[in-house]
Amino acid sequence: MIKILRLGSQLCIVDRGRHGYRRYGVPTGGAMDQHSALVANTLVGNHPDAALLELYQAGHRLHFMQDATVVLAGANADVSTDDRPIPIHQVFKMHAGETLSVGTFIQGVRIYLAIAGGIKTTPLLGSRSLLSGVSGDRIRIGDILPFDSVSSGSKGHGHVSPMPISSHNTISATPGPEWHRLTAAAQRQLLNTTYYITEQSDRMGYRLAGTALKGKYPGIMTSAVLPGTVQLLPSGLPIILMRDCQTTGGYLRILQILPEDINQLAQRPINGSVVFEIQDW
Repeated sequence: MIKILRLGSQLCIVDRGRHGYRRYGVPTGGAMDQHSALVANTLVGNHPDAALLELYQAGHRLHFMQDATVVLAGANADVSTDDRPIPIHQVFKMHAGETLSVGTFIQGVRIYLAIAGGIKTTPLLGSRSLLSGVSGDRIRIGDILPFDSVSSGSKGHGHVSPMPISSHNTISATPGPEWHRLTAAAQRQLLNTTYYITEQSDRMGYRLAGTALKGKYPGIMTSAVLPGTVQLLPSGLPIILMRDCQTTGGYLRILQILPEDINQLAQRPINGSVVFEIQDW
């Protein structure tokens, strides 16, 4: 078991999400950076669907009440126990009584902690991922999280290379269903503007600041949206829907971010820059 001694900006249980429930209005959710979560589970020998912890930014302290085999993946951060630094993307042992502390993030903002055996909270609709309004409360200081204590070393799930966190601000996308509603001038402006992720951003979506597109952009009939859908608000500014996004929306769907670039966006900080590019299709 793990006891939560201190929380940073956000800590949540995640997995690959809830699949098969979108028709009921239930978002998929799951790890923001799906690739890094998969790397962590693979390295520690877990099944890809195993639940793990997503730690956002610095300040977390986790006390291990039993021995565990652990892997960290994702952001490059200063992580340590009481007396030793902890490497990223390498299997290590946590002993009963040790505390893991997450300090400064050097590159990226989310790190994934996989424990051999997986986090063993009660699944809901086929997932242990926290999702507001669907599964339980957020993790609080003093909470105790159970996990299966098993040894690492399974070779049954292949090899997955860690994702290099890009130092470039370019995000690749394909045209969305309402791309054609933009004038040629607005399309050019969208692709030549540097946007910035605002503080009004979370796991549901990233609101962007920058030069608004000129023109009027009325809504559409409520239609399906996905993680990575870029909607255009009436203000002329875009919003990027992320893992916990709703299943339908009424704003123009002007772009669809490629899956691997959603993972890159998940590692981009508040005030981080975004430049859209259209992928050949």
